[in-house]
Amino acid sequence: MIAEERRLKILAILEERKTISVKELKDIFGVSEDTIRQDLKILDDQKLLRRIYGGAVRVKKGGVEIPFSLREVTNREVKELIGREAAKMVEDGDSLIFDASTTALQVARHIDPAKRVTILTTSLDICISLARNPNFNVIATGGTLHAPSLSFVGPQAENAIQNYLADCLFLGVKAISLQQKAIADAFELEAHLKKVMIRSARKVVVVAESNKFNEQAFFKVADLSSIHTLVTDRYIAESNRKALEEMGIEVKIATIEQNEERHSL
Repeated sequence: MIAEERRLKILAILEERKTISVKELKDIFGVSEDTIRQDLKILDDQKLLRRIYGGAVRVKKGGVEIPFSLREVTNREVKELIGREAAKMVEDGDSLIFDASTTALQVARHIDPAKRVTILTTSLDICISLARNPNFNVIATGGTLHAPSLSFVGPQAENAIQNYLADCLFLGVKAISLQQKAIADAFELEAHLKKVMIRSARKVVVVAESNKFNEQAFFKVADLSSIHTLVTDRYIAESNRKALEEMGIEVKIATIEQNEERHSL
C-alpha cells in the first residue's frame, strides 16, 4: 500500500471512529509506529486531522481542501469510468473548458485522441497530460499556482477565462446539495474561478461521484439550475437522480462496458 492510500484510509477510519490511536493504526496497517506518526504529522499539517497524544481526532471536512495527491487516488476506478463516459460527449471541433479537479482530469485523458479540440484549463496536470497530442490545442490560463490542487487561480486565471466562450465545461465539485440546490467547493479561489467558468460555457457538465451528495463544502459555486448534465456512477440514489431530472438536469450513469466486465472475469 502506498503512503497516500494509507493516509486516505486513516481519514476514512476517523470518519467512523472520530478518534484513533497510533497503536491501533500500526496494527491495522502492519507498519511501524514511526511510520504512523509521520502519516499523522503530514495529515495534521494539511489540516485533515488533529494530532493528540498517542493518536489523532477527525476534523470537520466542509472547509478542508484535500490535496491533489490524495484526491487522485481516491475512488480512482470510479473516476475513470465517469471520465470515459463524459468524454463521449466531446465532438470533433469542440472548444472545452476544464477545471483542475481529478475527475475532470479523467475526462480529458479519455477524449478520443483523433478528435481535434481546443482545451482551456486551469489544471497544470491536464496541460502536461495532453501536451503530446497534436490534435489538441491546449491553452493554460496562467495565474498563481495553487499547490494543493495543481491549479492556476487568481485574477489572471479569471481574466483569461472571461476572454473565451466554450462549447462545454467539464466541472468537478466538492459537494452537491439538493436541499440548497447548489454545488460547492472547499477552496474560495477555486469556487470563484468555477463561477467564471460557468459563465464562459454554453453547456455545463458536472462530473462527480455519487458520494458528493453526502459531502459538505463552505463556498457556494452555483445553483443547480446552472448545470445541464451530471455524469456520475451507478450508486447514485434513485431519489437524487429523480430530483435532478425533475429540475431539468440530464443524468448520465457511468458503467463498466460489457467487454470490460468479461475481461475482469
